Amino acid sequence: MRRTSRLLACGLVACLCVILSGPAIARRSNPASSAGIARPEGPVYTPEIVVGPFDLHRKYRSMEGPYVSQKFRLADLIESQQVVLPESRVTYIEGGATPAQMSSGPAMMGDTSQPAAAGRPPGLVDAGTKPRQLYWFKGIKLEVLDENDKPMPTAEFICHLNMDVDMAARNKLFTEGERCRNNRIVTLTQGQTEFYFPKGLAVPAASDEQWSFTFQAANRTTDQHRRIKHRCKLYFIRDVELVYPLKSLNWFVPYVQVIVDKDTPEATLAAHKEHPDCLAMSPGVSAPNSVPGSNRQDWLGRRVSGHWVVPPGVHTYSSPLTEEREPAFGAKDRRIHAVWTHVHPLCTKAAIVKCDAAGQQKILEAKSRTRIAGGLEIVNIETIYSREGIMLPAGKHYELTGTYDNKLDQAQDSMIVMGIFCADDSFARPQWWSDADKRKPAFCGVTSSESGEAIENKDGASCSIKAAVSPKELVATTNINNRFPLYNLEVDGPLITETKIMELETNLGKIRLVLDPRLAPKHATQMYRLMKSGVFDGTPIFRYAPNFVIQIASAERKIDGQPALSASPQGLLRRLPLEVSTQPDGKLSHKKWTLSMARYDQADSAVSSFSILLGDAPHLDHKYTIFGHVVPDSIALQTIENITKNWSQTRAWIVGTREVADSIAAGEPQHAAQPPTRQAERTSAAPRPARSN
Repeated sequence: MRRTSRLLACGLVACLCVILSGPAIARRSNPASSAGIARPEGPVYTPEIVVGPFDLHRKYRSMEGPYVSQKFRLADLIESQQVVLPESRVTYIEGGATPAQMSSGPAMMGDTSQPAAAGRPPGLVDAGTKPRQLYWFKGIKLEVLDENDKPMPTAEFICHLNMDVDMAARNKLFTEGERCRNNRIVTLTQGQTEFYFPKGLAVPAASDEQWSFTFQAANRTTDQHRRIKHRCKLYFIRDVELVYPLKSLNWFVPYVQVIVDKDTPEATLAAHKEHPDCLAMSPGVSAPNSVPGSNRQDWLGRRVSGHWVVPPGVHTYSSPLTEEREPAFGAKDRRIHAVWTHVHPLCTKAAIVKCDAAGQQKILEAKSRTRIAGGLEIVNIETIYSREGIMLPAGKHYELTGTYDNKLDQAQDSMIVMGIFCADDSFARPQWWSDADKRKPAFCGVTSSESGEAIENKDGASCSIKAAVSPKELVATTNINNRFPLYNLEVDGPLITETKIMELETNLGKIRLVLDPRLAPKHATQMYRLMKSGVFDGTPIFRYAPNFVIQIASAERKIDGQPALSASPQGLLRRLPLEVSTQPDGKLSHKKWTLSMARYDQADSAVSSFSILLGDAPHLDHKYTIFGHVVPDSIALQTIENITKNWSQTRAWIVGTREVADSIAAGEPQHAAQPPTRQAERTSAAPRPARSN
């Protein structure tokens, strides 16, 4: 259980204390041992992505190593404890495969994610039916693991991690504030493996946004065969759980381009009409390992490259930040609060420079250091933070400049990119954000990955989300004893003695369920009582795992547009004791079409969420209560196919439930399969709704 790591308390190591007082600019060496976020503004959710292993069987120049690209919906990622992108998803450039996209800047805005491997990544929770929520992105950390998941002492096997947003989606979601003009939000690399925002500042994010991640390995240091992994940890705070206010940040991502050819006198003259003569784009040679998106044609018809060759010696390169390349960058006074820098080995510094009639003035500078002995490795890149803000006056001309000191006897490839985060004073919470959400003091409002039940906030300070341990085993950790009374036979009885057939009508078809008191008398009785009372009307079918399960959420949870569960039916909810006495003799097992109750860790924590098994799952036996089975007639089979076939595009929910006569007595249609025999009923199984209710 990783409760403490998912919700970081205020006593975390103070890696940002340098920014809380003192001069306007603070530079941090950003060692890999930094421990997260100091004095958080609210409970911090920290999902992890583990990638690989990458098989490193030779040396790679920058951009040549194996890589993995994957898109994630933020809600899914935030509710997942750990998501795995296994070796099967790794792309190797050898053999003619497409290199990873550079995709950094207005001229290189393509989709950075390559086609993902089929299937949902292990550990990724599906939170698609939950309402949109406002989160704040606070930081990110990347580290290298050996094949046994032990952190390695350096980041030498990182080429980069690029994290990108969907610009069009953000501009529709956040209608008031600065427009998103660049898809790249963060790049981490050797020497800068973590990046956080100062206290009181963060990037707003919608839970249903899709962010793209590209992890690329590197190896400039050894010919030894290695298998390594990358582990990324992200930091988010949920808006309705804030205890201190946050100011929104927007970002710019300028990058140096060099002129490859067609730098005619006419083009030079036209360029100088747009900016002072002290700003000039450097000439250069495109790198032989240039990746898609790094070469293009600028507005003057010149061919330019963002990935170029540095010959031996000291060389400085620069590019003006024109309106064409960084729209609105100098349009108004800005305050810069955080800057990340992406460079290649042998770069010594990168800077933003203001240029006017008086000459050049350095606004900010990040220094970097490369270890040469034993191979090229960036040891450190300074990260620039300023809680007060570094002023960037409006109406001025700016350029990005950087210096490489190539001490080797052969040319090396290079890049210079900066991610500049500025305060967005015009930001306003969007219409889909509601102040009413703040009036929920009893629970965090973040739901369990399995059942949709709210997780109880017992300490009043933080809440926990427990996510998938594996694709088939999900566990929610909480104690709900104070929420629902335990089933009491004297009050909630009498027990039913005969099987009951309930028709579950969904928006995509109907399914008949057999509730069998011989298997679990209290569960069958209580579920019959709940279904007869209509408590599931409007409840989503929120989980689908192929060949394993579909799961109905807690009766308290409703889709958008459906009324909340009123007090009277909510008063019917009870905690149910584990009933598995019919399972140990082997006559009853979790087989296909079984109905199985979800629960939390506690044996008596099942309430209303349940599952339909789509395949045999003997690992659930003796741990979860089986209380009936599906009537697998043609109608039910078609409905389940409707639900699962277009799962990612079409959401399913329960329209209503009603009791029907016995299938045989009612005259089952001839095309329908016969209901199971009594013996079959005893040996059928139910789906395990992932240990949550």
